[in-house]
Amino acid sequence: MALGLLKKHKERFKYYEAITGMSEIIRRSFVNNSFDGALTMLGVLLGSFITHITDPSHVLKIGLATAIAVGISGLAGAMFAESAERKRQLKELETALNRKLGKTKIKAAHDYATVLTALVDGLSPLIASILILTPFFFVGPGDVGLAYNTSIALSLAVFFLIGAFLGKISEDSMIITGIKLVLTGIVCMIFIFLLEGI
Repeated sequence: MALGLLKKHKERFKYYEAITGMSEIIRRSFVNNSFDGALTMLGVLLGSFITHITDPSHVLKIGLATAIAVGISGLAGAMFAESAERKRQLKELETALNRKLGKTKIKAAHDYATVLTALVDGLSPLIASILILTPFFFVGPGDVGLAYNTSIALSLAVFFLIGAFLGKISEDSMIITGIKLVLTGIVCMIFIFLLEGI
């Protein structure tokens, strides 16, 4: 049953992909929003650290609130923007064909692409953020330093994986591209720590 549904969804995706070319947009959305979510969460962690928040539950509340806000922002923003773009494309196609496409598979494909793109936009930063926050779910106030260190290491690991994915797409070195994104995270860390001295 599950395999049948998966196969059906895969076939539908391939069919709608042929009509809309949505894969490229989805890949960009995944990379951009995962990176945004991870970098935002790194900022939250470092901000919490330099303001001496030592209660893991407080870090979690701030982090989860931020992750949810970024996720909803990505979901809603993509839904509205992608919907507007898809409607424009359909209207142009209707004009070119001199017919309405409201109940066609072309319209269904564009609707599918809009929803899927919005889901990727919203879920990718949320998942990246929650992954980075994971250590704070398992420690008490006495181990908060370990949680900070582990979460920061996780954020750098996420940067590397996103960079490696970009390297694979562009057929560049996955390691070098991964390192470039890690360096971006380190630069962010430096600027945030500089704020401590202001």
